[in-house]
Amino acid sequence: MAETLEKRHERVMLRFDRAYSPQQDVREKCIEATRFARVPGGQWEGATAAGSKLNDQFERYPKFEINKVATELNRIIAEYRNNRITVKFRPGDKEASEELANKLNGLFRADYEETDGGEACDNAFDDAATGGFGCFRLTSMLVNEYDPMDDRQRIAIEPIYDPSRSVWFDPDAKKYDKSDAMWAFCMYSLSPEKYEAEYGKTPPASLDITTMTSWEYDWFAPEVVYIAKYYEVRKESVDVISYQQPITGEIATYDSDQIADIEDELAMAGFVEVARRSVKRRRVYVSVVDGDNFLEKPRRIPGEHIPLIPVYGKRWFIDDIERVEGHIAKAMDPQRLYNLQVSMLADTASQDPSAIPIVGMDQIRGLEKHWEDRNKKRPTFLPLREVKDKAGNIIAPATPAGYTQPAVMNQALAALLQQTSADIQEVTGGSQAMQQMPSNVAQETVNNLMNRADMASFIYLDNMAKSLKRAGEVWLSMAREVYGSDREVRVVNEDGTDDIALMNAQVVDRQTGNVVALNDLSTGRYDVTVDVGPSYTARRDATVSVLTNVLGTMLPNDPMRPVIQGIILDNTDGEGLDDFKEFNRKQLLISGAVKPRNEEEAKMVAQAQQAQQQQPSPDMVSAMAQDKLANAELMKAENQRADIQVKAFKAQTDAQVSAARVVEILASADSKQKEDIREALKLLGQFQQQQGDNARADAELVLKGQAQGHSERMDITNLFKSPQSPTDSLSS
Repeated sequence: MAETLEKRHERVMLRFDRAYSPQQDVREKCIEATRFARVPGGQWEGATAAGSKLNDQFERYPKFEINKVATELNRIIAEYRNNRITVKFRPGDKEASEELANKLNGLFRADYEETDGGEACDNAFDDAATGGFGCFRLTSMLVNEYDPMDDRQRIAIEPIYDPSRSVWFDPDAKKYDKSDAMWAFCMYSLSPEKYEAEYGKTPPASLDITTMTSWEYDWFAPEVVYIAKYYEVRKESVDVISYQQPITGEIATYDSDQIADIEDELAMAGFVEVARRSVKRRRVYVSVVDGDNFLEKPRRIPGEHIPLIPVYGKRWFIDDIERVEGHIAKAMDPQRLYNLQVSMLADTASQDPSAIPIVGMDQIRGLEKHWEDRNKKRPTFLPLREVKDKAGNIIAPATPAGYTQPAVMNQALAALLQQTSADIQEVTGGSQAMQQMPSNVAQETVNNLMNRADMASFIYLDNMAKSLKRAGEVWLSMAREVYGSDREVRVVNEDGTDDIALMNAQVVDRQTGNVVALNDLSTGRYDVTVDVGPSYTARRDATVSVLTNVLGTMLPNDPMRPVIQGIILDNTDGEGLDDFKEFNRKQLLISGAVKPRNEEEAKMVAQAQQAQQQQPSPDMVSAMAQDKLANAELMKAENQRADIQVKAFKAQTDAQVSAARVVEILASADSKQKEDIREALKLLGQFQQQQGDNARADAELVLKGQAQGHSERMDITNLFKSPQSPTDSLSS
């Protein structure tokens, strides 16, 4: 038999009472601590840890507040805001991709920045550090609510104000992040007029109270109506269907409720059903209720988790009750005592230090105005009447009967005041040495004091890291349904720049290096981690400082020097540097010092690599130079050969001229002289022939050596020009 709406509402109200009753006192302490630290006059409200109320005993004292706990609280909050906690996604199995994980990181940063993510986290941390409990939530919203044709959604991070009064979890949930909670409430208050205008009915507070079921929590009051968003996790049976493409062997798995949208596409792609199995899936439903009925019926929301993210200051389970407190709780009694002591000293100091005269009423009758204004006008004298009887006789002279004693400053109270101030610093973790540190203190001493101060805030930062890790898990489960794989989304890089990306990526087999499939948010497991540390700006400044010091130790011709200079420029901010930084980043991309972060940069790197491959290699340049040198030497050898031939022709001509002269001489000489001349010419001819043979041999030796050098250079050139590598040629 189906559960009626009334029975379901009754079950919801009983669940709320179960969550509210054991936590009522704890949450009131959280609210009291928050008012104590933030609301003027809040330090005189409430009672001490033992139950003593200050208003009962010190009603007539002046009430001063010297808020000494807020300083250390503000330091803890500033420590968190200076060391932002970032959420990071990493591939958790072989079906996930590093590329898509980086896109998830950018998309989460975009949602965080474009919605109220910063305010939500800051508000939750402030509430947790002050009172002990904070909370924020994730929800889906339309990208353009004014366009009825645009059904795109995005995930928003929203703050929850005053969570100690409004957020209540399943008491059976014991984990810090409430991931084991099956239901939760987030309450809101409305005026009766707004309630009637929004929901179209009269608030039940105006109805007959006898006709209403009485709950422990008062949902209705004359001035306000409380409503709540009720989140419930249901485990529903869902058919999971696997399809396979017979040709490629690709397998796709979908839930039964997704098949209706993509059945035609699967059929066109040739996919056939190969397996079907029924599994239990977590589904989250949200409804709006008040103390009387459902205002909005349950509807399913994206994700598998309740989108309420709790943040705790300090947390324990004692007597099976979850107890929390912030940084103020233990310092409230010392702060109250300090305020009381200051007020008592101020009261003593404000009293007239002079002795007050004691007089009879008849002595100042008619002179009351003079005596009332004596502390304001400070007259040189005060009139006083003599007391006379009916006969006119003076029975009391115009003199005071006595004087009161002036208030004495209590020295013990002053010493106790100093001790109480030291107690407050000890409880809150504040250090006077840190506040009054001189400038000539050793760096090691400063670091020790800073580390000691950081320990006071570490537990709050660590708890905030747990909460943001949970926020990343909830966001990822919602993103699988909100963001499609073929949708263009804005992503924010770590340095604050933004890009447009598709939520898909190629998956690479880590063993073979081959692309095996296309991945989207519906496949693969991604792990969520958090990083606690300085902000990006602080880390960037630290990087510039470190690299500047490294640059000073490098030689001018160090090959890494231009890379380090480029990284320093890339991390430097300044007016008018945008174009120069863009040029510098292109150089870093081309050199391979940084990786491309978008498709445009990847395309630019690919073009640069292609152009670099088209340029001749150093070996080829050397071979071309050898070729040119060999050609030049060959030309030189040919010139030398021609020169030798010219000289030989000249020598032959000179010999012929000389022979003609010899004939002429022989013709004019006698027989005896002719024979002597012939003998001399014979010897001269033999000598010339020997000299000519030697000259020809030397010329042939020179030309042969030049030809051999040219041949070697041509062999080297042909070797580099051939497709076979020089190493292979030598080895062969």
